[in-house]
Amino acid sequence: MFVQFKCNFSVEHTPVNRNDDDDFGRLYDEYRPRFIEFARGYVKDRLAAEDLVTDSFLYFWENRGRIDPSCNVAAYVFTTLRHKCLNYLRARLVRLRAHNEMEALENRVLRENIRSLEMCDPRQLFEGEIERLVRESLDEMSELTRGVFTEQRFRGRSYREVAELFGITERRVATELEKALTALRRGLHDYLPAVLAAALLERLSRP
Repeated sequence: MFVQFKCNFSVEHTPVNRNDDDDFGRLYDEYRPRFIEFARGYVKDRLAAEDLVTDSFLYFWENRGRIDPSCNVAAYVFTTLRHKCLNYLRARLVRLRAHNEMEALENRVLRENIRSLEMCDPRQLFEGEIERLVRESLDEMSELTRGVFTEQRFRGRSYREVAELFGITERRVATELEKALTALRRGLHDYLPAVLAAALLERLSRP
């Protein structure tokens, strides 16, 4: 007599003395390789399949006293294996869903961080404070120095135009501009790293 399963796997109904270690051992040796191949076909992992088969045989052995004596032992173990494979796959599905949800969350956070960085203008972080420091430094300058610097650097007048506006020589314009840059360098020194202060002052010092 054979018990036929939809998975195209058949188990011969061979009488087994469930209390006889040798008898059970023969059944184990006969069906273990076939059961492993069956399980591996679903769980796709040889070691996991071996563990599931061993657990299925062990489950029968530990519960043999409560099982109907007329049952087909091989079919019983096979049915147990089928349930264990189902539980294994369902557990994997749960873990996969959780992993996918975590991955989706991580991707969403990464995208938000990227978008935030792309929209971030570093100049905005310093602009207000730098303007305040520049304004304070300008207020501390003499009227001539402040005027020369403002007209030449902020309003784009030429050295000649500035000289004519204040009635001084172009050489004096250059001297007043150097005084202004020195004052600004002092004002920014404690706020910006040296390299950033130097870059800003280099930009301000361009004609």
